Amino acid sequence: ECMEGTREDILSEILDWADDFTAPNILWLKGYPGVGKSTVATTLIEKLRSIGRLGSAFYFKREMADAMTPRALWRRTAYDLSRRYLPIRNHLVALIKANEDILDTPNVHTLFHQLIIDPLTKTDDIPLEHLPVVIIDALDECGGLDGQRSDHRPSLMKMLGGWSRLPRRFKLVVTSRGESDIETLFSTTIHHLVEVLAGQTAKPNSSKDIMVFLGHQFVEIAVAYKSLPPGWPGLDVVRRLTEMAGGLFIWVDVIIKFIKQGAPQQRLAYILQRNVSGGLEALYSSILKVSFPTPSDEELRSFRAILGAVILLKNPLPISSLLPLLSIQSSTMEYICNQLQSVINCQGILRVHHQSFVDFIMDPTACPAGFWIDREVEHRYLARACLSTMNSGLRFNICGLKSSYIRNSDVQDLSSLVTSHISSHLSYSSHFWASHLAEIPFDKVVHGYLWEFMHERFLFWLEALSLMKGVNLASSMIKISVTWLRVR
Repeated sequence: ECMEGTREDILSEILDWADDFTAPNILWLKGYPGVGKSTVATTLIEKLRSIGRLGSAFYFKREMADAMTPRALWRRTAYDLSRRYLPIRNHLVALIKANEDILDTPNVHTLFHQLIIDPLTKTDDIPLEHLPVVIIDALDECGGLDGQRSDHRPSLMKMLGGWSRLPRRFKLVVTSRGESDIETLFSTTIHHLVEVLAGQTAKPNSSKDIMVFLGHQFVEIAVAYKSLPPGWPGLDVVRRLTEMAGGLFIWVDVIIKFIKQGAPQQRLAYILQRNVSGGLEALYSSILKVSFPTPSDEELRSFRAILGAVILLKNPLPISSLLPLLSIQSSTMEYICNQLQSVINCQGILRVHHQSFVDFIMDPTACPAGFWIDREVEHRYLARACLSTMNSGLRFNICGLKSSYIRNSDVQDLSSLVTSHISSHLSYSSHFWASHLAEIPFDKVVHGYLWEFMHERFLFWLEALSLMKGVNLASSMIKISVTWLRVR
């Protein structure tokens, strides 16, 4: 959330808009990467919840593109609205009783109209002070790394345009970067724009908020490092860092995490001496150079394997599962994570703190040589890893069932058996090997793993998928492998 006393101007404007039932019913919170859009959205959610006006909130996440889809968005929104508003609940209960298959319809436009548009259009007895505000955060992350090229984004753009035709009392907040398809949507859709500016155009309030944040963080650092001189680092340094940030809250957040990692005076001096301003690319480059001053080829390979997995995995995995999947030693993983604490979350499931670092690390023109994540190379690495994992881990009757003649639904504690006998990385490999295969050209080494899998593990794979309730995915994965082999 926003720190108390910051972003008050933006939050006030949004709340005033939410109370104005003559204003457009869509608000677009637009901003450059790192200006704090998601932080504002999180704070707004809590404020709306406290006054009984939060209808629903949905966060798109690039690394969870397969789960965070338009279908998931509208199903979640319908669930939240029905839970909070009795008239909507009654409408949806009657709808589902009449058509139990509606939730599983493959047509997401039908889902949107029947679960969202129709109930809201026919609902007119919700008190004004409790009318719902729905929030969609990070629209630009819908579709994952494919973004505008994904199947999900274009259809969602059309549906969001449809929201504008609802009565103006039903409010929708969308946060995103100004990507071309989103700009096109809002150029033809009536909306209220709140733009969070950066650089030379940043508003004075942004600089004031950053100064407040920096002051608070440096007090925390001083408490942790009691040997620091009184008043460290001083108001002049705070002002200089504020100028260097150029309105980018993520820039400030990253340098604070970097300074907190250790030797705060030296790390702050490094930032100041290098004058690492002008955006996030220079900052991220400097952090990599400090964190890995003389990396070996093996360290760089491990770096790329770990970061490539964090970015490209179809489902995030905990560190304990990444280690066997990537065949990386725990000490190597610990070293890489320790060096990257300012840009990745190393607790449990590895996650990148901010999408701007993903953009940087996958851009060969911005990222230093050796650290750049080549999408094709890392998908090849993951395809090999998945196939190798299945070739070594799949076996007949993997869960030790007493009989092959009992239906899965009749097996007692089947979910517990699956969890105890099929590891997370084997489960991931069984579900997503073909997704990584589809991203790469023909490769002899991968072909060798695939040949072994098809000839020696195929039936064991079908059995495992069946136990994990994923056998319906098998045909599409087989088709992908056939297409991949035909390219040869």
